[in-house]
Amino acid sequence: MNRPVTAVLAALLLLVSPSDAIRAQAQQPVTATATRTETQLLKTIVFITLEVKLPDKDGKPGERAKLSGTGFWVSVPDSRLEAGKAFSYLVTNRHVAMALERDEKGKCNPLQIQKASLTVNLKDPVNGNRLHTEALPLSPKVHWYLPKDEAIDLAVLPFGVPDKVDARYISLEQFLSSDILDKKMVVPGDKVLTGGFFTGYTGLHEMQPILREGVLAMLPDGPMTTTLCGSGSVYLADVHVIPGNSGSPIFIIPALGLGGGVVLGGVPSTFGLLGVVSGYMYEHEDMTLTATTTWKGSINANSGISVVVPAQQLKDLLESPQLKQLRDAQFSPQLKNQP
Repeated sequence: MNRPVTAVLAALLLLVSPSDAIRAQAQQPVTATATRTETQLLKTIVFITLEVKLPDKDGKPGERAKLSGTGFWVSVPDSRLEAGKAFSYLVTNRHVAMALERDEKGKCNPLQIQKASLTVNLKDPVNGNRLHTEALPLSPKVHWYLPKDEAIDLAVLPFGVPDKVDARYISLEQFLSSDILDKKMVVPGDKVLTGGFFTGYTGLHEMQPILREGVLAMLPDGPMTTTLCGSGSVYLADVHVIPGNSGSPIFIIPALGLGGGVVLGGVPSTFGLLGVVSGYMYEHEDMTLTATTTWKGSINANSGISVVVPAQQLKDLLESPQLKQLRDAQFSPQLKNQP
């Protein structure tokens, strides 16, 4: 990246302590304007890259590898803040944040993370480039917050986004909670839209997420096996996702008729956040190959059915006691020094 971006880097790393990380800032939520809503949705998305050390094998040290995922910005309003400001967070999957890998026994184990970085777009180009990548300075004091239920594939990081970054925020008001899904009669067949990291082309002069459209496939009425090797509540969407799309926001596309006004989530002409893409389901096929010897095995392929962590679970995490305490600490000097 170009050297003139140094001033932006310092602003981006507002993660020195929880109190700095969670600072309130002016928010630009995703709303309907002259700009296409889909274009604004792309501005909520960031790319996450991890450099990891693979497990040792056959007595040889594990090699280094890069893992890519998606994250997005959300905002949490607070009546104690001045008008137009809210607390901001970076959201992704737990398996992205912790570099979890499923082993041969079906157990999810964390890989050793050597470096984590975040790629964003700048509002104003530097030498013709808007694309900018910066290290995430994670530490015991600056860390991802995870749900207590280890089967929920979510992670959030309190993060102050500098003004020079071209960012938009998904507000809690745009979350499709369980009650809103029922009230607005969201059912399988409703159209969905998701955007995230595309390994084929990430952008030359700016970060370019890929958008994909599909339909809500199922709202299971019981637990299913999640991407974290456990059993939990998820949604299923008929939209094709690939590695790198983990952590992507997925929205219900509003269907506005003539004179349509308030739509899903109670926000005028705004896409409602259904949840967070966690992975995809496989199709299995047994096979037999006969030559001088007979081999039997099975092959797996992407079924096109994506696993979605419900927005309600993300809302519960953002409103958890730990994160509430961090927000309270901004208004109470007695709480600022607590871990």
